[in-house]
Amino acid sequence: DAGADGLALINTVLGMVINPNTMRPHLGGRTGGLSGPAIRPIAVRAIYQVHEALPKVPILGMGGVSSGADAFELIMAGASGVSVGTASFGNPTAIMKIQNELRQILTDKGFSSLREAVGFAHRPENSVR
Repeated sequence: DAGADGLALINTVLGMVINPNTMRPHLGGRTGGLSGPAIRPIAVRAIYQVHEALPKVPILGMGGVSSGADAFELIMAGASGVSVGTASFGNPTAIMKIQNELRQILTDKGFSSLREAVGFAHRPENSVR
């Protein structure tokens, strides 16, 4: 069968810098990738909208995750899993820290599993914990 079993949202977005002294693009390729915490709001929006349109499709959320709270935000938007990129470049143990923080947040919020939190932001307000 054609198609996909899940989606990965999002990755690096294109950015550009123009040098005011040379008045030309600063990067050799003119544009470059913007990643890290700056793109997390874009990732949250994309995940939220795709989960709203396709609630049964698993989403691997990524984009600016550097803490358990960041991962939790993507999960509430609809991600059923989270990928960490930029945060792990400078700190190889960042993933373990994020996992431990996320586990604590889920416990503090009363979730017995990550699955219970997936897409929670889409639920009616009277179901908020």
